[in-house]
Amino acid sequence: MQKIHSQEDLLAAVEEYGILQFWSEERLSAWTLSGVNFNTLWSIRENLVNSKAVVYGKYADKKATFVSRDVFPYLAALRRDGYDFDSLSDEGLAPNRETLIMNAVGDGTEPSYALGKSLGIKGFDAASTSLQNKTYLCLTFKKSMMGTALLSKPETIFGYDYVRSKYNLSPEECAKEIKRRAAKGLTAFDEKTLNKLLSPAVH
Repeated sequence: MQKIHSQEDLLAAVEEYGILQFWSEERLSAWTLSGVNFNTLWSIRENLVNSKAVVYGKYADKKATFVSRDVFPYLAALRRDGYDFDSLSDEGLAPNRETLIMNAVGDGTEPSYALGKSLGIKGFDAASTSLQNKTYLCLTFKKSMMGTALLSKPETIFGYDYVRSKYNLSPEECAKEIKRRAAKGLTAFDEKTLNKLLSPAVH
């Protein structure tokens, strides 16, 4: 893989690895593959995420992670284990604070920091991370000096049919496809993290 110098290079890396974290000094990530300074990579990341060519959120080890468009439907089907968030909440399987966040986000896009302040939920960041880990939320960015993170349902950004296109598969079948399609990216994770990544997250 060539060093990342542009949005096109970053997209090529995400498509090659399938699952690629944005930041790590120790293991495979966009940063360790980067040939530019951090501020430039930060800007490249925002532009790529907002182009909708990849899905982005805290999907692995509670860290910001790129997932290729090819891999994400399998990841969503696996992590959700067939549960839409409403059914998860109705069955009492979603913490109340996660339900409050999902209701506030709705079918729109909400600035994460501002939403946390307005809801006043203790543990907002942890709940937001959990919802991303379960694939019920993704991140995009509002252009600003700090690159404001925006929370949305993946269905809002990428469409219902795409996100839920692999719901007919079992978790085992999804895990097998992720291993096949993201084989290079998965080598970055230790066994414990990999087992969590390739298991349902809603129970």
